[in-house]
Amino acid sequence: MSIQDQKAGDQQRAWALLGEVGDHPKIQEWLRQADSNGPAADRGAAAGRRANARSSLTGRFFWAATATVVLLIGVISAAAFSYLMGAQHYETKIGEQRDVVLADGSSITLNTNTAVTVRYTRSARHVELTRGEAVFTVKHDAARAFEVTAGETVTQAIGTQFNVDLRNGKVTVSVLEGAVRVSELTDAGNRSDNRKDAGGDAYAPVTVAKDAALEFRPTKHELRTQTADLKRIDAWRARRLEFSDTTLRDAVEEFNRYSTTHITVSTSELESVRVSGVFHTGDVSGFLYSLREALGVQVHESAGEVVLTRRAHSSQGG
Repeated sequence: MSIQDQKAGDQQRAWALLGEVGDHPKIQEWLRQADSNGPAADRGAAAGRRANARSSLTGRFFWAATATVVLLIGVISAAAFSYLMGAQHYETKIGEQRDVVLADGSSITLNTNTAVTVRYTRSARHVELTRGEAVFTVKHDAARAFEVTAGETVTQAIGTQFNVDLRNGKVTVSVLEGAVRVSELTDAGNRSDNRKDAGGDAYAPVTVAKDAALEFRPTKHELRTQTADLKRIDAWRARRLEFSDTTLRDAVEEFNRYSTTHITVSTSELESVRVSGVFHTGDVSGFLYSLREALGVQVHESAGEVVLTRRAHSSQGG
């Protein structure tokens, strides 16, 4: 759904709401009072005129009420209106990226094969990242926290920018601006102030500052803070893949995220070969050409799949 489509949908909902005003019980009560409060003489002498005037009066009351609702809608925040609309879902396909501006002015940049659901309430702004990776740029609202659920984590931020990457059960939260607070979900799906480690002790919620990252592997009960890979995040937002002394295994895994052509490395020995270079996301042919020329890799292509093997009697490149 484009931003224009979302706005059009908002307008349709607003007009549907206005269309219901004329039938509201309070409006009908006002109409009955207006019809019965005139002078008795006028009511007796002008019965015929009243029948015609009532239609005009109804119209005036309807449009007065409509104007009131329009005024109220004008002062209601966009986020509150989003609350009335319910959850909004956004996603990208493999190789696709998308920018979404939310009702409160915050924004989300979705990377390849990513899905999020946005749900606003009166007290909080909730986003669920069900797959993929996204950058969240949060507009400050002291009264309503901004929370992103991914895997078994909840990231809370107010007025900041951060990246959440959900892959293979692992969640990595990287902070580009400001700071965030990361907690773990309970089995019931609510945010918890406790985090269980391998020994059964509790992890305290972790505050992650600018340029830092937190990596959480729930299956291994691992929680690790590290320097954020901002270069990689900046690269994918510009639709680039940048590798610097990266293992071929990791480079292929990253490249596969952006292409429906699946690349497989045939041996563990070849997986450990190091590669460097800058590629456009989805440029499979350019990536494979570089592997052939720089690493002496043999490329075996079939429908929708590529298998990489070591070329016989070739020297290893770097």
